[in-house]
Amino acid sequence: METRLNPARKPFMKNVISLLFLPLLLQAATVSYGEDPFILGMSIDAYALGNIKALPMANPSPGANVAFLGVRELKLGFQHTEGFGGAYQTDVLSGTRDAWSLVLFRGGVSGIPDTRGALLDYGSDGVDDTVDPDGTENNGKLDPGERLSINSITYFSTQQFLAELGYSHQLNPKLALHGTARLLYHDLHSESGLGLGFHGGLLYEPLENLRLGLEVTDLLTTTIFWSTGLTEVYPPQLFAALDYSLNFKNIPFILHPILQAEFDLTGDQAELNQGSWGYSTGLEIVFQDQLFIQLGRNALDQFQLGALIRTRYMDLHYGTGFSELAAVAGQTHRVGVGLKLDQFDLF
Repeated sequence: METRLNPARKPFMKNVISLLFLPLLLQAATVSYGEDPFILGMSIDAYALGNIKALPMANPSPGANVAFLGVRELKLGFQHTEGFGGAYQTDVLSGTRDAWSLVLFRGGVSGIPDTRGALLDYGSDGVDDTVDPDGTENNGKLDPGERLSINSITYFSTQQFLAELGYSHQLNPKLALHGTARLLYHDLHSESGLGLGFHGGLLYEPLENLRLGLEVTDLLTTTIFWSTGLTEVYPPQLFAALDYSLNFKNIPFILHPILQAEFDLTGDQAELNQGSWGYSTGLEIVFQDQLFIQLGRNALDQFQLGALIRTRYMDLHYGTGFSELAAVAGQTHRVGVGLKLDQFDLF
């Protein structure tokens, strides 16, 4: 039967449709200045399986799918990352209860030396208030024979903060939708930036052993307003994934192969990433629902792995990756713990 719209609703529907497609029209000339730093706050299992964003994991991740079918337990998670040999450190606090999820992220670099004003610009002879034939005194450069004043060196830190609140709505026993709002703040010592963004996605289970996930990050773009007056945007990206559960008779483990496709929705961002799409693969090996071994290859062709030990009261996580940058700057290690508060009977 044909369905007709109430004429009074046509302008409203037209405005809604225009709003949904507005980012695709405006993003033709927008490119993020850098990679989203909050990817290092990704939950350890999602990271170990290849940077999975389209499927919900044991703990929620920044910018990832948090849709859920059924009743979600009350859980509190914490994870710490020592990135690139400990140079960059992150802390993530996450929680879930019923239809809600919360992620709080802090990452940064501490103890960065500021040598501005510490130069003893005495020239190549190393003596103040003399005439250097080569003109090196007071030229503002560190020349041979010059040094820094240790007492004049100061130290500062740079930090990023993120808060994400997600809500999941179950449409039927096989389909759930979610929406997430994010608030982010960058503190780069002399400059700062404040931003706001949204994500959305769905989870569909057509079969008992098959899950399909879809996630659109930075809906309507995530925009950061910098104190310098510049505006930075993270254009939308689309992630689609499937997870299949393989059970074996008389064998005490289950296999979860995962495949995720990633699409950049704007031409300029695709050019920056040297491609409009990519894919990642993962494999989770589950032993009696207590030990989880996770292997993954992300869209940058980097190998990552992790492990999760599940007990009645808590989950213990570990993850690491093997990239060219890690080989140069140092290995990245992630550790985490998830507390199942329902089991403690505190509320």
